[in-house]
Amino acid sequence: MFKRSLRQWWLLACFAIAVGFVAAAPSSAARKPRAVYLDLHDTGKTVALSVGEQLVVKLPLKRRRDDDTWYVASNSGGGVRLVAGPDEKRPPNWTPFRPSQQLFYFQRESPGTTDLVLEQRYFSKPMTIKVVDR
Repeated sequence: MFKRSLRQWWLLACFAIAVGFVAAAPSSAARKPRAVYLDLHDTGKTVALSVGEQLVVKLPLKRRRDDDTWYVASNSGGGVRLVAGPDEKRPPNWTPFRPSQQLFYFQRESPGTTDLVLEQRYFSKPMTIKVVDR
């Protein structure tokens, strides 16, 4: 009799834990901010972001020179902040003669219009992005 009631408690406890995991999954997924991904072909584009949303910019990186990296040249308007990066992403079996990518992670902190300009020292065309309210 005692073993049967202990087994029932054990099954009930496992069921309650499983229901808790299933119920918690959608609420944690709803809090993840939306991210917009752009690359060099999207230069001059206007992007609509809400406060809290992220902007990820992927730019090509060619290692012909040691200082051939991208940098944030201008961030006028102040509503968008660089939260991470620049990170370098390399493909599998990368060698110094193969291109890679540089990633910038921005997050929208306040409403308004922001103009972002990312430049590379040896590339004549800068990456320009206009961020507006969603």
